Amino acid sequence: MIENLRERLNHEKSQGNNQIPIELWQKEKEYLRPINPDLKRYFESVQLRKVSKDAMIRFQNHQYSVSPNYIGKEVEIKPLDDKKIEILFNGVAIRHHKITNYQFNYDPRDKRAILKSDLMKDKTDEEINQYILNDLSVYDQIGD
Repeated sequence: MIENLRERLNHEKSQGNNQIPIELWQKEKEYLRPINPDLKRYFESVQLRKVSKDAMIRFQNHQYSVSPNYIGKEVEIKPLDDKKIEILFNGVAIRHHKITNYQFNYDPRDKRAILKSDLMKDKTDEEINQYILNDLSVYDQIGD
């Protein structure tokens, strides 16, 4: 059904410019160049990142957590497929994350360790867990 609609719309005159899209495409095609193969590197190869002061690394404009033990250190980000990344330190995997559209992506162990290392160092594990459940869930709402 969608294919039929696409086919029909591409072969009839556009109301916007009174031209047939498929004919415009044939003319425009000769001016296009192939995608630069170096761009594939961004999505497929291992990338190096320095862990920020908040124990996060940036990948494809989203942030992913690691243990606070790695703050200031350089880690490798290795895409496993289009749904997951692996974060390595000195060639050893330290964290796996699903690739999401959320701005902040925390592993629960990292979230707890980040809070315990600074902001809530005087709190019990139970208090930290309650804080995580109540207050940080708002970050799950933040997307692109």
